[in-house]
Amino acid sequence: MQIKGDRLSQLRQRLKQLCNLHWDWIGSFLAGDPLIKGSLYTLRRKCFKASCRCARGQRHESLVLTANVEGRTKLWMIPPEGSQEIRQAAQTYRRFRQARKELIQELSRRRSQMLETIAAIENIRLRRP
Repeated sequence: MQIKGDRLSQLRQRLKQLCNLHWDWIGSFLAGDPLIKGSLYTLRRKCFKASCRCARGQRHESLVLTANVEGRTKLWMIPPEGSQEIRQAAQTYRRFRQARKELIQELSRRRSQMLETIAAIENIRLRRP
């Protein structure tokens, strides 16, 4: 009976370890930094005036934020003085989404391991009549 007890103890410890999440996985979700969905980039375009510099190849530049809103791509013009803050918030959003993806993958992996461990515990504890 001691052999079963040792194995049961090991399985219980494994299940406990599988249930523990490291704080670095959850840190992205607990932070208070603002998030902006979208990408920031420089839009270069022509105005088609014959006397303008863009007719010679020097296009007009504007900083824009693009995002998918309700299935449609939207553009917002960003003033140069606000670009760094918006760029940071967009990067934070991408890191947030990446952390979410990794957490979901890890939980999925752990879920299958937890179910296997629980099944093994059940088999050890199950008494047959």
